[in-house]
Amino acid sequence: MLLAGLGAEVIKLEPREGSPSRGIGPFASTAPDKEQSIFFWRYNLNKKSAVLDVDDPDAQPTLAALASKADIVLLSGEFETVERRLPLWCKLAEENPRLIVCTITPFGLDGPYRALKATDLVQMALGGIMAVCGYDPDKDGAYDTPPIAPAMWHSYHLGGEYAAVAMMAAINFRELSGEGQFIDVSVHEAVNTCTEVAIPSYVYAGQVVMRQTARHAAPSVTHARLTVSADGVFMLASLSPFEREQRAVAELADQVGIGHVLGTPEFAQLEKEDRVAAAIYRQDLLEEIIASLPADEIFKRAQAVGLAWSPIRRPEDNLDDPHFAARGSFATIRHPELGRDLRYPSTVASDGHAPHFSYTRRAPRLGEHTDEVLKRAAIR
Repeated sequence: MLLAGLGAEVIKLEPREGSPSRGIGPFASTAPDKEQSIFFWRYNLNKKSAVLDVDDPDAQPTLAALASKADIVLLSGEFETVERRLPLWCKLAEENPRLIVCTITPFGLDGPYRALKATDLVQMALGGIMAVCGYDPDKDGAYDTPPIAPAMWHSYHLGGEYAAVAMMAAINFRELSGEGQFIDVSVHEAVNTCTEVAIPSYVYAGQVVMRQTARHAAPSVTHARLTVSADGVFMLASLSPFEREQRAVAELADQVGIGHVLGTPEFAQLEKEDRVAAAIYRQDLLEEIIASLPADEIFKRAQAVGLAWSPIRRPEDNLDDPHFAARGSFATIRHPELGRDLRYPSTVASDGHAPHFSYTRRAPRLGEHTDEVLKRAAIR
């Protein structure tokens, strides 16, 4: 999907019954429908679909013709499936030395874990991400709540992003050398690289990081950042002891009519004599300010005085956000089979005039481009 958004022509080869991902819900219809999987729609924007049984020996001439014209072949799935199909594509790569072959498997093509079974949740558990996501420990540093998982498909996103970067690097290398490459991407390893400071903290300092509510895991418990606004929305807000931020909070308190002693000689004395008491006073004042107004108003007022505070939004809350609208972050794509348009997350980068990622075409229906693909391969 990332490569398709960057302008590559991406052809998805599917069996006659369709890719298994077409059966993943939720569905736009009331009943499961392989042509109305919202999951499939999301991850297959801008792609083309051709029906071809890649395991059928009679399909090998077709695959050879496609490989002779392709820049990249991407094989993904369980180890056994990729291992079974890989020899054919390696043979075709020998015939087309410029071809880049990339595999994405749960644990890579070698190593003792290569054939283990995995899901997205298993990857996050084994890779270390799940252990550093969750809620604060108790006062003794023990946890009475289990770890939690980040957003769904997190591990597959990481694997896909690493693969996209590697494939673009291979394309660049080929332009310089004329040589294709083989790329073996392990989702497990991609996940393990995204555990922030956990491994360096352990290796270099002998410290184990602690998961914390709505905060980064760290070797020690940091200040809480969650507060509830007047309209019941969780706000992510914190206050450092720096004078600039204290002045900003004092200004914000003045705006909403809350009395305080920040900036007074009495508070300066308190900071000298009891830093913990001063920190508690600042935190109590912060919570009182946030509880006095709706989340959106607190967000705007806090940002106006230079405080990095924000409401905790649900993803759908961003559909009407003026900043996303101004940057064209959501694409409106026509679905003729539905008779209406749908909105999709679209771009994260722009040159100031047009997005670098551009999604303009809905996900393909099963086999929608079979004739076109095979004619271009000079097969039909």
